Amino acid sequence: MKRTLKYLSLALLAVAAIYLVSLAIPRHDYFTERAGDLVSVTASTSVDSAGQQTRLHLASSSGLTVDARILRPAASGARLPVVLLVGGHRTGKDAVDRVGPASGTAFAAIDYPYAGNASPDGLLQSLGTLPHIQRAFIDTPPALSMVVDWLLEQPWVDPDRIELVGASLGVPFAAAAGAVDARFSRIWLLHGGGDNVSWVAHVGRRNIENATLRKLLARFVLLLVHGASFDTPHWVRLSAPRPVILVAARDDDYVPPEAQAPLVELAREEHVELIWTEGQHIRGDRDDELRQLLDIVLTRVVPGNTAGGP
Repeated sequence: MKRTLKYLSLALLAVAAIYLVSLAIPRHDYFTERAGDLVSVTASTSVDSAGQQTRLHLASSSGLTVDARILRPAASGARLPVVLLVGGHRTGKDAVDRVGPASGTAFAAIDYPYAGNASPDGLLQSLGTLPHIQRAFIDTPPALSMVVDWLLEQPWVDPDRIELVGASLGVPFAAAAGAVDARFSRIWLLHGGGDNVSWVAHVGRRNIENATLRKLLARFVLLLVHGASFDTPHWVRLSAPRPVILVAARDDDYVPPEAQAPLVELAREEHVELIWTEGQHIRGDRDDELRQLLDIVLTRVVPGNTAGGP
């Protein structure tokens, strides 16, 4: 009996080790393979004071689905540049509500492709969401590519000016998607970090006082969610020669200086530009920070254009 238990324990340890090693292997090919071909589109369109709004549900031949929203001027005779947004998980596709109408520009935003319980209760339910979280992480870059598939079918889209904007949590996903999908003409990474371990450890400082323990837990958490596939500096370098614009906050209260440091180093690359903004980290209730970022992006997308929202 003891020998059986010993072998069973060794087998379980071996399975656990193989599982963890598999998570540590970057899934770079997955991002292109998972996008598949667009096979189904459900769309509903309305017009209001902000412009023409379209709600999308897209399905791929790979089984991947994504929900998105499009906001564009109600009337436009010319092909429009598109700014595709990926930001906070709570905001998702409703990020278009924060940008407001901007003449000459269309906006798109996606929900993260997460199919688990949005409000797990207790440890067991929380553990049950882990596979869904893992899937949402590696499915987000191909989900962004699916939206590009749809955009390129629209007669009002300028195919040479589809820009990808990752804000805050969206930065690692935008960096990966922008590198693997050459249809993005420019990649924007706003108020994110280049060192994910330092970033996650900083976020956990309120719950864990010991800095060493925080970093160990941060590494483990990132391992569980395929963190090896979201090395932002790696993806930024692979995006060349297309331009990548990094925007960092001088007094960021969410991304620590040690997480920003790799971005400063990346700015040495010929295709990379680093812009510093005043104030703190972008949040839905910080209008000054939001407007500052929108103005930076929009004046590059359509010179002379600025944010029209709150």
